[in-house]
Amino acid sequence: MKLIQSICILLLFLLCTFALGQQEQAVTNIDNTKLSERQHYRVTFTSKLDPIVINTMHAWIIQIENKTGEPVLNADINVVGGMPEHNHGLPTRPQVTKNLGDGCYLLEGLKFHMSGWWQITIAILDNEISDTVTFDLQLQN
Repeated sequence: MKLIQSICILLLFLLCTFALGQQEQAVTNIDNTKLSERQHYRVTFTSKLDPIVINTMHAWIIQIENKTGEPVLNADINVVGGMPEHNHGLPTRPQVTKNLGDGCYLLEGLKFHMSGWWQITIAILDNEISDTVTFDLQLQN
């Protein structure tokens, strides 16, 4: 019985170490420019609120370029987000409200209500090419 308990404790320790390692890995890439998952797009966000703080409604400018660096002019964009560690989404429903031209879009309605690790996923569809990009943010009080 003692051997089984020791094995269970060791497995729990390894599982927790793996989970913390995965979390740390995800949180460390907090760049505001990334390639989309299938590398169809290069996406940059710029927050109108700098620094980004919790409990404040704000907007982002999203800039999207295709593989060759050309601006993506008329994309359909959807945004979701949440806190992976807490298994909940955003308290708001951010939406692109304006095409600013030259591959730039205004994303309004962002609000983060807790400090911690957040992910924002942007789904892009242009000329039947769809892809997603996920940005990680580590927010403090």
